[in-house]
Amino acid sequence: MQSEARQTSLLSFFGSTSANSISPNASADRKKNSTGFTGKRCSSSPRSKDTHSAETLERLFISSTDGERLSPITRKNGNVTTRGKFKRNFVVESDSDLDEDDCKISRIQESSHLECSELHDEREDLQLQDGDLGGLESLPGEACNTSGNDTAEKIASFSFQSNADTSMHDTMNSSVMSEYNTSMKSFSTAEEDMMHKYSDNGDSTPAFRHLGFDFLKPDNIMDIERRRPGDPEYDGHTLYVPPSFLKSQTPGHRQWWQMKAANFDTILFFKVGKFYELYHMDAVVAAKCLNLTYMKGDYAHCGFPESALNRFADRLIEKGYKVARVEQTETPEAMEKRAQKECLATKDRVVRREICRIVTRATKMYSYLEGDEETADAVYLTAICERLKEPAQGRRIGACFVNASVGQIYLSEFDDDASLSRLRTIFATFPPAQILFPRGKLSPEVMAMFKQSLVNIPREGLLPKTQFCSSSDTLRNLAKGGYFGDTNDGRVNWPQTLENMLDKSDLVGTTASFGHTLCLSSFGAIIWYLKECKIDHDVLELKKINVYQPPDISRSEPSSTIPLQKKYMIMDEITLRNLDVVRLPYTDPLYTTLFDELDLCLTAAGKRLLRFWLCNPLYDIQAILERQKAVDELIRLPEFLDYTCSRLQAIPDLERLLQKMHSLAIKAPGTDHPECRAVFFEVDKYNKRKLTDFLALIKGFDTAKSIYDAFQKIAAQVQSSLLLALLGQGSFPDIEADLRFFQTSFDHEKAANDGVIIPNKGVDRELDSVDDDIKRINTDLDEYLVFARKMLHCSSAKYVGSGRNRFLLEVPEDKCENGFVRFSTPRLDQLVEELTQTEAKREGVLKDIMRRLFADFCSRGEKWYKIVDSISKLDVLQSFAQYARNCPHVICKPVFSSAKTPFLRLKNSVHPCCSKMRTSGDFIPNDVQLGSDGESDTGPVLLLTGANMGGKSTLMRQVGTLIIMAHLGAHVPAESFILTPVDRMFTRIGQSTLYVELSETSTILRHCSANSFAIVDELGRGTSTHDGTAIASATLKYLAERIRCRTIFSTHYHNLVQQFNGHPLVQLGHMACAVENEGLDDPVEESVTFLYKLAPGPCPKSYGFNAAKLAGVEAEVIRNAYSASVRFSRMDALYNTVMKLVKENAEASELDLVQTLCSRLNIT
Repeated sequence: MQSEARQTSLLSFFGSTSANSISPNASADRKKNSTGFTGKRCSSSPRSKDTHSAETLERLFISSTDGERLSPITRKNGNVTTRGKFKRNFVVESDSDLDEDDCKISRIQESSHLECSELHDEREDLQLQDGDLGGLESLPGEACNTSGNDTAEKIASFSFQSNADTSMHDTMNSSVMSEYNTSMKSFSTAEEDMMHKYSDNGDSTPAFRHLGFDFLKPDNIMDIERRRPGDPEYDGHTLYVPPSFLKSQTPGHRQWWQMKAANFDTILFFKVGKFYELYHMDAVVAAKCLNLTYMKGDYAHCGFPESALNRFADRLIEKGYKVARVEQTETPEAMEKRAQKECLATKDRVVRREICRIVTRATKMYSYLEGDEETADAVYLTAICERLKEPAQGRRIGACFVNASVGQIYLSEFDDDASLSRLRTIFATFPPAQILFPRGKLSPEVMAMFKQSLVNIPREGLLPKTQFCSSSDTLRNLAKGGYFGDTNDGRVNWPQTLENMLDKSDLVGTTASFGHTLCLSSFGAIIWYLKECKIDHDVLELKKINVYQPPDISRSEPSSTIPLQKKYMIMDEITLRNLDVVRLPYTDPLYTTLFDELDLCLTAAGKRLLRFWLCNPLYDIQAILERQKAVDELIRLPEFLDYTCSRLQAIPDLERLLQKMHSLAIKAPGTDHPECRAVFFEVDKYNKRKLTDFLALIKGFDTAKSIYDAFQKIAAQVQSSLLLALLGQGSFPDIEADLRFFQTSFDHEKAANDGVIIPNKGVDRELDSVDDDIKRINTDLDEYLVFARKMLHCSSAKYVGSGRNRFLLEVPEDKCENGFVRFSTPRLDQLVEELTQTEAKREGVLKDIMRRLFADFCSRGEKWYKIVDSISKLDVLQSFAQYARNCPHVICKPVFSSAKTPFLRLKNSVHPCCSKMRTSGDFIPNDVQLGSDGESDTGPVLLLTGANMGGKSTLMRQVGTLIIMAHLGAHVPAESFILTPVDRMFTRIGQSTLYVELSETSTILRHCSANSFAIVDELGRGTSTHDGTAIASATLKYLAERIRCRTIFSTHYHNLVQQFNGHPLVQLGHMACAVENEGLDDPVEESVTFLYKLAPGPCPKSYGFNAAKLAGVEAEVIRNAYSASVRFSRMDALYNTVMKLVKENAEASELDLVQTLCSRLNIT
């Protein structure tokens, strides 16, 4: 009776008999209804692997034209047969080269999931091992009678030749091409072995199929527009692939060839499921450079798992290759839906793939997919263009430099001389990792400079106008690209630097003002290249664009230049090289540079700034004194200095991390970038990497704030205006609230472990709104349950179920077999549907929550970058303080004088790098004075002589290096150092041709001023003694009497010493030495001990025979040379005597002069 009453209540509750009543066996019923077969499971998983593999192979790997079976194959008795089973078999010979994740696949077999792609993965016995191309001769393939070593090398190397009218060095450095050609030779040798092995078959098909393709042969190769290499418009970045050939390919291979046609000079890492595959000529490179083993098959093919991407990409990039990462941008399920919608035939179905990133050495951004940071050094993608002026008037150069890893862009335009002095200096300041130039538009002098000074730097010639854009096209592309946003009136929101370069009379904003056309044209080439690499928005949207002018050009717009803020000393590339100030591309790795000595920086940004400071020492005395005072304050506060060092050591590379976050933040859902559509199989790992970087960024700025907090405790004691400007209250941005927000916005530890951010309440408005909706719906469900219990007169009614049926009402019922009945109602269905939709919306919000949190962080970028600037400067100052505190020599703080007459006085000074030099004993200190300082009257020019290997060049470098240190604001290894500021430094040091010597000398004489410092080492040795002496004499006279600059001039010309002995502006000095057995007729017995001490007066001899003995020259040769030297000396003495007599008897007649000479020389 109670049961019947309850049923009556149910009917009255629902109002009809149409309520959805679900029995306990409803689950099985639903299975039957959804599939159409009783008891059959409904699943979205693929069919059995054997069935699916067989069908997929038939569909994909039979050519659509002639039915040719492409792969996989084996040989039995010389006949091609299909293999019966297809599995991946990983063989890891050594785990030492693999990370933990890679080792997990060691000796694991897994069936090929061909549904993940429509390109066959013939991964049989992929051996990720160290070694050569061993085992090639055992690979099955077609025999080849037409391909040889020459053809193989030409085809392979031709695939990377990007310019028709430049050498291979203009695309790829020589070491890369050597590696590439070696790879092809190894391949060709293996190919010949295969030819001999299968020669009895009489088959003429090439062993690797791409070697037989006609369109890849040098005589047939064309770019994508069918232009031959001899065509001025030939684009070596692309390749013409005949349409008929593409039609004959399987869908996956057709896709690969289409990408290769557009990126012929690039190695394609082609994603197939969980693996990156390389095919044809790319596989040949990878097999050699990455030690990968070829797959079995008749075309070159190798690959590696997704987890090894960073390591293998880095190896190729370091060798100078361009690497393209090709990702699948749709799932197999999405592909099937698209195929049905577009009515694609089964044989034409293939998942979409796109190039998500092209990486080169100069465009590496160290993202979560590109590996960890190996060095803090800044490397630049550089674009150069040139306009020649009238004959003998030089040239004008436009340049753009981009440090992609931090998003920094520099524009520069300037006039340059025949020696390209300013361009060389810029290359030393901003070391290029890759150079772009308009093909055929640079002068032979610039191209020669590239090949001489930048021989190992990859260079790419771009097509003028289309790739290397004009200034107007550059501005149009920037406006169309939407990189900078729009103002309220709809105009482009140009960065201030670019705003200053626009012609004010052009309201459209597509015309460059005078003096900026070339640098904007170079900027256009950079934009084109960044766009090709898929990182244009990542770099340009930061708006970190500055103008750089060479140091010797006055600045009219200080607000738009690099933030040096003070005038600085000028040094060209020759000086930076001769004094080993910083490490340049051609610097001997065994040499110790000044950067190496002073680099006690603890942050990556500090190291980059130190290099910039070394290339641009200050000239303004007030600015130098501010740095000196800041260093003194740090030394005076050892506790704060030690604390600062400990905290700086914990700060990561904030600049690069900010760039990483910006790149992630701008890729919102719906953004038209392939990366947003890519399908990754290591998503959890990548998310953890992203969060690791983000947490390191938060922690890094928190550490920076702790330095600021510590400084506030001692701020009252600090007198340095520079330190107060960096860390003082009101100067250092207030980031306490910002840090607190991100520190409390989510559980950091859980996020780092799970790779997922679940933000706390109040962090994200959209998520909070969705959570509120879910909470409201759950409340409605609870209220509905109360209502149902009341209406059903059953207090034990409850919700049961799972999944979509998780809210079924369960009511006890005695008549039912299980003792209960479960059902739903229209209102309950409505609430459940609303809850399901809201939860799905929450999932979508959570998917993007990480990016939105990154974007929120980047929106406060002005604060973050100001802190990075302050911390990097503080780091360099503490490096100077640590050097002063730990230097093993006596140190002093240089004193700058404002005297009108330039001078410098060093007492007991040593070379700053001597502590790291390989010397057998202590460094000998020396005193040097140039110019009159009021206490002593000496000439500004030191004419330096001494024995070979006696230390002349080292002393000259020592003085120049100490001057640089003084202008940096650092302490120097000397007892005292007083000087007037040096506005420019010149050096002429080292062995070179006479033309180079005179060219460098010409630069000194043209640009040197009274406040400059010059080093001239043995000028004139590249020609005859008389000509060399004359050139050296005239140069020395000009420097001493006309310019009167501080100069150290070394020579072995003793006639030059005699000429200037007693000159009021020239002082004589020599490097002292002790000589034993001097005066003997046998020079081999003579022994010279170098004292490395500067002594006044000239050196009587150069002791070249001692150098010959030390060099191992035979004793007989040395004795013969000594005899010849004695004869030459007598002749010189006779010549000097005659010339002196002629000068004394200038008024005498010829007869009287002859008689006087005969009398003086005892001639009868």
